[in-house]
Amino acid sequence: MTRTQILSDLIGRPWSLTGEGPEAWSCYGLFRHLQGALWRRSVPFIAIPAEVDLRWIQSQFDGQALRSAWRFCPLAQGGIIQARDGAAVLMAGVDRPHHIGVWLAAEHGVIHSDDRVGVIFQTPAELRASGLPRQRFYEAR
Repeated sequence: MTRTQILSDLIGRPWSLTGEGPEAWSCYGLFRHLQGALWRRSVPFIAIPAEVDLRWIQSQFDGQALRSAWRFCPLAQGGIIQARDGAAVLMAGVDRPHHIGVWLAAEHGVIHSDDRVGVIFQTPAELRASGLPRQRFYEAR
C-alpha cells in the first residue's frame, strides 16, 4: 500500500483506549502502527491498565523508555515546525503531555486518534483550537 492509501484507510476509524487496530485505535496504538508501517520503526508496546487515569498516561510519556529513542526538536524562530516526517507529537491542554500523534511533514499536519472523533488529521492550528495548544515534536534518534 502507498502512504496515501495507508493514511486514507485510517481516517475516520473509531477511538478505543486500548485500540491497536485495525478497527479501532488508541492514540498510542495508531502512533506505533504508523511508525512501523511508514518508517519501519519499532515502538514498544505499552499495556494500558483497566483503571487508567490522566496521571498514568502522563507518566508514560514522561518515561525514559519512550523518550530515550526520541530527541526533542524545537520550533524554529517564528514557530516554524522543523521536525522531520514521522516525528512524534506530544500534545497537552496545559503543560504535561497526555496525547500523541504523528507529524506528516508533506501534509503539514498531525494524524492522531482522538477520543471524541476517532482517527483524524489536523493542522497545528486546528489542534490548538480543539484544546491541544501545547505541541512538542520529537524525532527518532
